[in-house]
Amino acid sequence: MAKLLVSLHLKTREMIISRLTAPRGDRGASILEYAAVIILVGGVAVAIMQLEVFNDIPTTISRSIQNVLDPSE
Repeated sequence: MAKLLVSLHLKTREMIISRLTAPRGDRGASILEYAAVIILVGGVAVAIMQLEVFNDIPTTISRSIQNVLDPSE
């Protein structure tokens, strides 16, 4: 039993050491990538506002609700 525990301990230790010392590679986005995403989202938001898409949405929803509630019109 003691040999099994020692063996398990050594294997676990080797695994932890190899993971801590292994090269990390490309693990996440840089600040430049985050900034690019924020600028892109801002550009899309400005484009949507310039097209005035939001002005048509309440009118379309209201018209649809009226058609459901009173289809005779």
